[in-house]
Amino acid sequence: MIFKRKSGLVFFAIILSIQFLSAQTKIEKDTIKKDELNEVKVVAKSRAKIVSEEAIKIEVLDVKELQSSSTTLGDAINRMSGIRVRQATGLGSANSIIINGFTGRAVKYFKDDIPLDYLGESFNVLTLPTTMLDRVEVYKGVLPTNLGADALGGAVNFVTQKNKKEHLELSYEYGSFNTQRFTFNSYSISKNEKYFAGMDGFINHSDNDYWVDAKVIDPETGTLSEKNVKRFHDKFTNGYAEIYGGIKNFSFADELKIGITLTKVKKDQQHGALMTNPYGEIYIKEAVIAPTLNYRKAFLDNRLIFTNFNTYSLINSQVIDSCGCAYDWYGNKTLIPAREGEADANGSLANIDFRNFINRTFLNYTINTTNSVSFNLVYSDQIREGSDPYGPVYFHSGRDILSVPAIYKKLVASLGWESRYFNEKLTNNFIVKNYHFETSGTDGGRLSYTEETIKNKGKNYGFADALKYKINKKSFIRTGVESAYRLPEQGEIYGDGQFLLSNFNLKPEKSFNLNLGYRYDAINKYYFETNIFYRKTENLIILVPVLMPFSQYNNVNKVRGYGVELDGGYHFTNWLNISANLTYQDLRLFGITDPAEVFLNEARLRNTPFLFGNISLNFNKNNVFKSDDTFKAYYNYSYTHNYYLANVPKSSESSNIFDTPKIDTDLVIPTQHLHSAGIVYSLKKEKINFGFEVRNIFDEKLFDNFKVQKAGRSFYLKIRYLFN
Repeated sequence: MIFKRKSGLVFFAIILSIQFLSAQTKIEKDTIKKDELNEVKVVAKSRAKIVSEEAIKIEVLDVKELQSSSTTLGDAINRMSGIRVRQATGLGSANSIIINGFTGRAVKYFKDDIPLDYLGESFNVLTLPTTMLDRVEVYKGVLPTNLGADALGGAVNFVTQKNKKEHLELSYEYGSFNTQRFTFNSYSISKNEKYFAGMDGFINHSDNDYWVDAKVIDPETGTLSEKNVKRFHDKFTNGYAEIYGGIKNFSFADELKIGITLTKVKKDQQHGALMTNPYGEIYIKEAVIAPTLNYRKAFLDNRLIFTNFNTYSLINSQVIDSCGCAYDWYGNKTLIPAREGEADANGSLANIDFRNFINRTFLNYTINTTNSVSFNLVYSDQIREGSDPYGPVYFHSGRDILSVPAIYKKLVASLGWESRYFNEKLTNNFIVKNYHFETSGTDGGRLSYTEETIKNKGKNYGFADALKYKINKKSFIRTGVESAYRLPEQGEIYGDGQFLLSNFNLKPEKSFNLNLGYRYDAINKYYFETNIFYRKTENLIILVPVLMPFSQYNNVNKVRGYGVELDGGYHFTNWLNISANLTYQDLRLFGITDPAEVFLNEARLRNTPFLFGNISLNFNKNNVFKSDDTFKAYYNYSYTHNYYLANVPKSSESSNIFDTPKIDTDLVIPTQHLHSAGIVYSLKKEKINFGFEVRNIFDEKLFDNFKVQKAGRSFYLKIRYLFN
């Protein structure tokens, strides 16, 4: 069911009316109760625990538990229920997160509730150090009002540490493939707690020169055969620094924070999406300057909270492909005079500037102890302009296509009402959203004959409701339903001025999502949670070939299906616990009418795992060798069942998912088993920490996006010191 605009607005008005009358009655009751209150009992809960028990389905990763270990943020998120982190190769590679079958741009990313578009590629799940974060919130389905985004399948919110005490924290990690990671965090505040300043940053580097099995051409016979070769052109280096300062507790501002973020990235390109042709001299560079202004103020005795965030970031991106040559997997170079580049015969010296403005305004008004209303408005404005002496030009004028500005504007407004009934046993969160976008640009591609400016715009409404019922102190059920939209992104509309053609006729993706879950938690003993979901998505935006080597984003596929998640844990003692989860999702194409592809109706969503799970065993003991030390040990196992690289007709699937696939093995990404383990030893109440971890203990062959092979067995050592 997709809500229509009029009926949806009427439904919304009815809900608001009911909740408003309830709120007014509750105000009167609260006034009476306030005079009768003699004793207050405070029960402390961690912020991560509170968030995970909201009506909206959220998986929360408490990052503080990982900060002293060598476990990466990506590995930790990958062990969460119903989630898989995709990465092309090693550190710094292209990555995405699958949430209930949705991935790519259908999943949105945030930093402290702000869309991450303004920070480029340096701030992502693979490069972020755990020491910068307090927690990671992964939303499945319904997004709360404070996250203003056009997401289909969910969102990931990186919540940074909210500093209260002065400190300086340093950490350094060294590991296989010359992997080095250095992080620093500092914070200082005046004695009267009115002025503060701080600096956070990190530097990452890896050669990513691990061994893989690749198909290599035999120089004598010209045939392809599989050989074990070493990746030789996949180095990655990036740096990130955020410097900030501000004031607190003034009459005109509870907090006013000014900052600037600087980042740099350089990434070698070993191959394209598939491990076919190796490259030896292609690389990508990116630099970001992002000043920020954040303001917060409470009014009406803290009942009305107002926050405002602004940034105007400058992102420079470069793609260097200027070697008229070809490389083989052994690193041998052959000059080809007829070519200008490796991946592209015409080569590339693309130099593109993105100017991004983002404004986020959020208001939350507490009507009484059980009712609140919130409003969120996120406006973003992006301009792309660049040059490429090797790139395409307009047929008549000869002007560089990238030199013509491409403009993309987006506005997402959210209005929500949260209410609690029956002594807070029942919680309801109702949200309505408005999505609006405008574009202006010209066709981009090597076949462009016109320089006419093309404009487009669109507007949509979305609705969501999340409901939670607390059965008793240990258990609750919750459900969520939404009609969501995902607007086409700038790059999907304008192309890249090279082989990615523009498409100004793209429609927003739309999806109807339903979640239902139950949780039982005998605190500090055991817990169990199950969640089922249903998705029906239309106008999916996917990249399709047009006229080789050109491609274009189009609204093609429709997907529907369901999934089941099981998650649980058991505490043997206060120092030993185990947790496990298992996910099955059956997401399939439907509604295909093209006679050439109609046989793919009911085919599984390609390149997407459908059965996977994790097991974690954790040991934590204090005062082992000294009175102020801590010893931790952990073991993690991750299972991913075999899945299909391409769309495979349902008739070609095995009757039993555990049987050997009936299709060509080149189209199957095999079943994978990942074993990792580590230890952490801390001294002086965890001020000095030593961590050691071995990943892929049994040196299994692991694969990810489009069957690209990941690293084998590897080792990592981390040292962390906290001054405070």
